[in-house]
Amino acid sequence: MLSLVEFEPHAVVEPHSHPHEQMGMLLEGELTFTIGGQTRKVVPGEMWRIPGNVVHSATAGPTKVKALDVFCPVRDDYR
Repeated sequence: MLSLVEFEPHAVVEPHSHPHEQMGMLLEGELTFTIGGQTRKVVPGEMWRIPGNVVHSATAGPTKVKALDVFCPVRDDYR
């Protein structure tokens, strides 16, 4: 399942987990991810992978963020 996600500057995605594997690519802006206790900054063109059931969070940088998220299997809340 593909999802186009947009965040306002400095938006925060609180720590959470879900059973779905999640991968993504940053298209615009800057995101700082914490995935399983490891933090890294992502810039356009870079990708990430979050295994299922791993706690993760994200914070947008100073400009609007646009990212492509991929979930497997399809999330029920997106059906």
